[in-house]
Formats: sequence, C-alpha cells, structure tokens
Amino acid sequence: MKLKKIIFSTILFLAFNISSAQLIMIDSETGEYKYEEVIQVEGATKQQLIERAEDWTFLYYKEESRITVDTTNTLTKLGLHNFSWKFMDTKNISLQLIYDIEIKTKDNRYKYIFSNLRIGRIVLREVDAVELKNYIGRFPTKYQINIEEPIDTELTKAALSLENYVKTQQFEKIDDDW
Repeated sequence: MKLKKIIFSTILFLAFNISSAQLIMIDSETGEYKYEEVIQVEGATKQQLIERAEDWTFLYYKEESRITVDTTNTLTKLGLHNFSWKFMDTKNISLQLIYDIEIKTKDNRYKYIFSNLRIGRIVLREVDAVELKNYIGRFPTKYQINIEEPIDTELTKAALSLENYVKTQQFEKIDDDW
C-alpha cells in the first residue's frame, strides 16, 4: 500500500511538472526570455563572421528592418515572425513576434542573442507591442504551451540557420522536424 502511494505521488509530481514545462529559454539572471549561444567557427576572422551574419539576415528576414553594424563588430536588427496558435482547440489567433537580434563576433567565434521578445505589430516604423512574458501570462497555464511552441520552434530554426550559413556560406531554410 505504501508503494502505491509513493508511485501515485511520483506520477502526480511528474504530470504537474511536464504540464507546466517551459519551452522558451529564460535568462537565469534577469528572468526574461532570451536565446543566446556562442558558436565556434574555426579559421574565420571577426570581419568574415560579421559579413556572413549580415548576409544571413538579408536572406532569412525578408521584411524591411534596418541592420546596423557598429565599430565593435556587433550586428543588430529587429526580427519579425508571424505565427498563429490555437486557443481552446477551436480558435486560431494570429500574432506577430517581435524581437531584438544581436550578433557579436570575435575571431573564430560569434555570439547570437535573441532578446526582448514581444507580441504586437509595427505601426509607422514604431513598435506597438507587449512583452511576451506578460502576453503569455494572461492565459491559463494549460494553453501557454500552445503559444510557446511556435515561438521556440522559430527561434531555434533561426539559430540553426544562422550557424549553418556562417559555417558553410550555404543558406538553408530549416524545416520543422516532423
């Protein structure tokens, strides 16, 4: 009987933790949504890497948004991604994800940062948006995964596409794994 209680408790614990799983990366210091990683690219100078990153942004992001490269070889751009998610298994909600892209380079490596994730739109070249964390928080926990999944998928695909292009100089639009 005691074993059954332990097993039942363990199943409940696992079920709760799996159902409230967080897909989107969270910065451990600030608690904000953020994707960042340092990628090694042997034999490439920081100038080559920033040029490849700039080329990739033109290929990957079709919308017009200014790209800037400063004197420290840091590229910045506003990323936009249209997606929809299903609320209560009946209603599709179309949204636009807006986020900051920052790519820093040094010889043989670069660091990408996708941060300041927001839901909104661009109106007259101005961002009209709410923080993604606040947007997601408005919905019951069981529906939040439906919002997080397409966002995590897109940002992961963008990071993989960037890495592939910087290393091979071959552009590939990464498809979903299914």
